[in-house]
Amino acid sequence: MGFNFSLFIHWKMVFCSFYISFPFYLDYMSCIFMGMVLLISGSIIFYSEFYMQSEIYKLRFFFLMFLFVMSMIFLIICPNFFCMLLGWDGLGLVSYLLVIYYQNFKSFYSGLITALTNRVGDVFILCSISLFFCYGSFNYMNFFFNYNMYFCYMFFIASLTKSAQIPFSAWLPAAMAAPTPVSSLVHSSTLVTAGVYIMIRFNYYLIQEIKYLLMFISLLTMIMSGFSGMFEFDLKKIIALSTLSQLGFMMSTISIGFYELAFFHLITHAGFKALLFMCAGFFIHNYHDNQDIRFFGLMNKNFCFSLCMFNIANLSLSGFPFLSGFFSKDLILEFMLKLNFGFIYLILFIVGTFLTVLYSFRLMIYLTFKKSFFNSVEFFPNLLGIQNSMYLLFFFSVFLGFIGSSIFFFPYNYIVLPFKMKILISLICLLSFCCSLKISYMNLELNNYFIMYLSQMWFLYFLKTDLLKYFFLNNSYKFSKVLVTYIENYFGMTLYYYFYFFSDKFLNFFNYLFYLFSFFFVYYIFFYTFLF
Repeated sequence: MGFNFSLFIHWKMVFCSFYISFPFYLDYMSCIFMGMVLLISGSIIFYSEFYMQSEIYKLRFFFLMFLFVMSMIFLIICPNFFCMLLGWDGLGLVSYLLVIYYQNFKSFYSGLITALTNRVGDVFILCSISLFFCYGSFNYMNFFFNYNMYFCYMFFIASLTKSAQIPFSAWLPAAMAAPTPVSSLVHSSTLVTAGVYIMIRFNYYLIQEIKYLLMFISLLTMIMSGFSGMFEFDLKKIIALSTLSQLGFMMSTISIGFYELAFFHLITHAGFKALLFMCAGFFIHNYHDNQDIRFFGLMNKNFCFSLCMFNIANLSLSGFPFLSGFFSKDLILEFMLKLNFGFIYLILFIVGTFLTVLYSFRLMIYLTFKKSFFNSVEFFPNLLGIQNSMYLLFFFSVFLGFIGSSIFFFPYNYIVLPFKMKILISLICLLSFCCSLKISYMNLELNNYFIMYLSQMWFLYFLKTDLLKYFFLNNSYKFSKVLVTYIENYFGMTLYYYFYFFSDKFLNFFNYLFYLFSFFFVYYIFFYTFLF
C-alpha cells in the first residue's frame, strides 16, 4: 500500500462518578473513505439547493441530510461497538425519515420495508455487542482471532442487511421513493456501503465457511440484479439495481481475501454512482417527473453536457478502459481469473460481468440514440448551478481510478496471465455490447412468467411493498370490517335500540307508579276530608 499509518485517539471525560469514553481510529481507509463521503455529500447538498428549491420543508431535508452524513462518519471512525452503534442506528433511523419525506402511501410502504430490514441487522449487532461482555472490551481492534463463531455469523448477517444482499435485497429498489439527492447519497457512499465497509473492517474475523457462503450469496445478488436491470424501464430503479450488482461484486471480492481491492472499488464506485443519480434527477426534473426511459428522447440535443457526464459515469460503471471503474474492476476480474476457486464461481463472475455491461449499454442506448419522445420538456434557469455541482464527481469518474491505482495500489497493477485469459474480459464486454443493441430494440413480452421471474428480482420484488399491502393492509381492512360489524351489532345501533327499549319500559313503569301513587293520594285526601 502507498500509505500505511494508524492514529488512535481516546477521548475521556470524568465528572464525579460519571465516565465517558469515546475512541476514534484513523488510518488510510477511514481517512480516504471519510474524505470521499464529505466531498460527495457536499456536492449533493449543493445540488439539493437547486433541486429542492420549490419544497416547503427544505430546511428539514437539509437537517436530515446532515444527520445522515454524521451517522456515517461515526460508523467510519469509531472502533468501539457502542460508538459505532450510534452511526449504525443513525443511518437506519434517518434513512427511514428521508424515504418517507414526500409523505404519501408509496413512501410509507418503502420506508417501512427499509426500516424493518435495517432493524434485522440492528438486532444482530446488539447480540454481537452482548457477546463482547465476556471479553472485557468493546473495541474490536483488541481482538485478532476468531474467538466466537456466533459473533462472526452475527456480523455477517448484519452486513448482509445493510448491503442489501439476498434475501434482504427488496428494500434497495424500494428506497427510490426518497428524493433523488437522497438516493444519490444513499447509493454512493453512505447506507448501502456501510455493510461493505464493516465487512472490510472485520475481514480477519471471517472464517472459511462464511467466506464460501458470502461468495455464493454475493454472486447470486450480482446476477439477480443484473437480470432485473436488463428488463427494467424505471431510470432510478435501473441505477439502484446497478448499485445492488456492484455491492455483490464488492462482497465477492472480500470473500476471496482482497479486501483492499474491494475498498478501492468502493471508493471509485462512490464517485460515478453519485454522478449517475444526480444526472438522472436532473433529467427527471426537466421531463416533469417522468422516470420511464421509453419516454425520453433527443437527449443529445437538449441536455448534451449533462448527458455526456451521465454516459461517462455509465461507462465507468461498466468498466470501460481507462475510466475510473476500469482500474478497480479490471484488477479484481484478473485476480478472479488467476485464482483457482472453482469453475462454477468463475462462470457466475463472467455472467455477472456480462449483465453489468449489458444493462449499462442498454440504458445509454435508450437515453442517447432515441430520436423522438412524447413528453414536454422544461428548461430551468438554475441549470448552470446544478451542473456546477457535478464537476467534481465528473472528475472522480474519469481520473480517480488512475490516481488511486498509481498511489495506493501500485503493487497490484502487474498481473501476468495467458493471452487468451487476458482478453477474455474484453471479449465478454464486446459480446454484451452486441446483445444490448439487440435487446434495446426488442419488444419483450413481460407477461411471460420466466421474464417476470427475472425482471422482478426473482420474485423478491413482492417483499418490497406488495407483501405489506396484502398481509398487513388487506388483513387490517378485514379486521376493521369485522371490528366495525361487531361494534355495530353489540355497541352501535343495537345498543341504542336496547337502551331505547329499556328506557321506554322504565318510563311506562314509572308512569304506572305515578298514576297509582296519584290515585292513592287522591283517595286518601278524599277519605280523610269526608270522614274527619
